[in-house]
Amino acid sequence: MVAKARPSYPAEAIAFISSIMADHQKPQKVLDLGAGTGIMTKLLVEKCGFQVTAVEPVDNMRLKLESIVPQAASVKGTAWSIPVQDESQDMVMLAQCFHWFDDIKSLKEIHRVLKPGGLIILIWNMESRERSEWVAKLRDLYQVYDGSAPQYRMGHWKKVFGTEEAQALYTLPLQHKRFTFDVPAQRGHIWPRIMSKSYIAILDQEKCDKLHQDVEAVLEDPKYNLPKNGSDQKFIYCHDTDMYWARKK
Repeated sequence: MVAKARPSYPAEAIAFISSIMADHQKPQKVLDLGAGTGIMTKLLVEKCGFQVTAVEPVDNMRLKLESIVPQAASVKGTAWSIPVQDESQDMVMLAQCFHWFDDIKSLKEIHRVLKPGGLIILIWNMESRERSEWVAKLRDLYQVYDGSAPQYRMGHWKKVFGTEEAQALYTLPLQHKRFTFDVPAQRGHIWPRIMSKSYIAILDQEKCDKLHQDVEAVLEDPKYNLPKNGSDQKFIYCHDTDMYWARKK
């Protein structure tokens, strides 16, 4: 369900990754850390042609990844213990995950596995409140439940890159680029996308039902002219994709 609910990544962003990796000699070895069910892994293999090792600690997610992207090597590991050799990777990709382990221990471990001059890339998709009023209203509804869960949008993950230890490891400050990511969607995609968020998935049934009702009320608002519930008509679900990168010193 999560893999289906989560969007992929914009083609422009994937092409940009290939362009900043172009100065490396092939074959290019890439480690997809916290790979989940393989959404990014698949793009790195099929669109970029990289030799990918996917690292994921959760067994069920890793099994799903292996079925979706059999071309990639798949191993169990974490950001604090990556099961590959020193200086073996041209790039480490962190897609939609670094806010869960944003500490110096993980940055040191990533530094260990990167070749000299190798890239660390961090990327996140976010529903775009700036470009869509109805998306902004939905975010106002569900983000009240995020509690203490780590969130990319809060920006706390950036703090570790301001430390002297991190600055000794990478070419900082991080470089940043934003991509517009307008995802074709159907009405039935919206609630599963919201439910795929960890802090929503754990809500008790009463709160979940109330949130669902409130979400549907926004989607039914005639001023947004969205398809009716049950329709297979496509419309644009606005997302923005933020990418950050640095090189190993």
